[in-house]
Amino acid sequence: LIVLLVVPLYGQVLGRAREKEHKRHGKICIGTNGRMSVPSNKEHHYRNLRDRYTNCTYVDGNLELTWLQDSSLDLSFLQHIREVTGYVLISHVDVRRIVLPSLQIFRGRDLFKLNVQNDAFALIVTLSKMHNLEL
Repeated sequence: LIVLLVVPLYGQVLGRAREKEHKRHGKICIGTNGRMSVPSNKEHHYRNLRDRYTNCTYVDGNLELTWLQDSSLDLSFLQHIREVTGYVLISHVDVRRIVLPSLQIFRGRDLFKLNVQNDAFALIVTLSKMHNLEL
């Protein structure tokens, strides 16, 4: 009988701890590590990014925005991202604007390394055309 009382209480304590963590960070999303690889289906790639980052506030890993080459794409799903633990990569992106109004910090725990040099970056924007990039 005592075990039956302890197990539900333990589950409630874990649930409260997760809820507290969620309130602190918001929605935690897993970042990507594809670098600049070309997706086989660019529409599917866009939908994956949209589904991954909608209402996301904390990216655990890298935020890689790549191969988005349609000026009518809506990237407003990125508006809630506040923190990225890895790097931010914007490459081969041809859209009107990228707006990340909530982004406060990218920690750079994992840096984007160029194969040509020994340089490493927490933010890299390359081979892209856009009217506005707002951070």
